[in-house]
Amino acid sequence: LKAVLFDIDGTLFNSDGVHFEVFQKVLAEYSFNRGRAIDEAFFLQRISGRSNAAIVADLFPQFTAEQGAAFAEYKEACFRERAASLLPSLVTPGLHDLLSWIDAHGVAKAAVTNAPRKNAEQMLSCIDRLEWFDTVVIGDECAAAKPNPEPYLEAMRRLRVAAGECLAFEDSPSGAAAAVGAGVLTYGLLTSQSEGALLDAGCHAVIRDFEDAALWRELRSAVD
Repeated sequence: LKAVLFDIDGTLFNSDGVHFEVFQKVLAEYSFNRGRAIDEAFFLQRISGRSNAAIVADLFPQFTAEQGAAFAEYKEACFRERAASLLPSLVTPGLHDLLSWIDAHGVAKAAVTNAPRKNAEQMLSCIDRLEWFDTVVIGDECAAAKPNPEPYLEAMRRLRVAAGECLAFEDSPSGAAAAVGAGVLTYGLLTSQSEGALLDAGCHAVIRDFEDAALWRELRSAVD
């Protein structure tokens, strides 16, 4: 094992609930669905893990590029404001032990996310890990965002590792499809999506959090 690749939202943090609340608010303000609030099933199927560009194209196909960009920026600004005080309490259990283990074994690490850079930097900074990652790959800064494998391929290029030398952690079918499509053994976190949805996306296994005993057995065997 030479590198571990992490998604951020829903993986390092159980933050999908915050995104759900913010999307409910912003979509209602934009009179989506005639102003009726979206439910969790809609969020999981149509929003969770997808890039803003894909979400806007799906929900507001009539928008110009400028309107879509304005919607996305407003939504993300609302998220950052709402999440600022909540993020420390949303850290996935076992994360800090896992990051310490990575340090102890000299394993490279990357964050690979569809979140905008401002969001990624806010989230990583709140746990003092922004500079800890060897690289932070933003989907919208790549040739294509998740579910395309390109963000994971870019992370591996930057770290100079092969897919068979990596593990990835994801929480959404979109993200899992990207990591699996890049050839990386992928664990799915059950922070919001179902076990079936993550396994269908190609995850090697699903875990509740980073305290999972089976995960730790595999990690230890990977460096023996």
